[in-house]
Amino acid sequence: MMEESTIYFPVTCPCCGQEYVMVSSRHMIIDALATERRLTLCSICAHHRVMWVANEIERAQIREYAETLHFLGSKQSRPRRYA
Repeated sequence: MMEESTIYFPVTCPCCGQEYVMVSSRHMIIDALATERRLTLCSICAHHRVMWVANEIERAQIREYAETLHFLGSKQSRPRRYA
C-alpha cells in the first residue's frame, strides 16, 4: 500500500489573523495550482473554524512553498558525487 504524500503550509485565519499550519494532499494542491481550480483553505484556530477559497496572493504563496519543498526534496534524493 502506497502512502499519499502531504504538504504542510501556513494559512492565516481570516477572522483573527492567527497563523495555522494546514496539511493537504500534495497531489490535490499541485492539481489545483496547475489547473486554476478552486483551492479551498481551512483554519481551525483557537476561536474559529473557517473555510475559504484561496485568493491569488495565497495561491502564489502556496505555489512558492510547494516549489521550494519540491526543490529541497529533489536535492536530497540525488546521489552526491565526489571528485
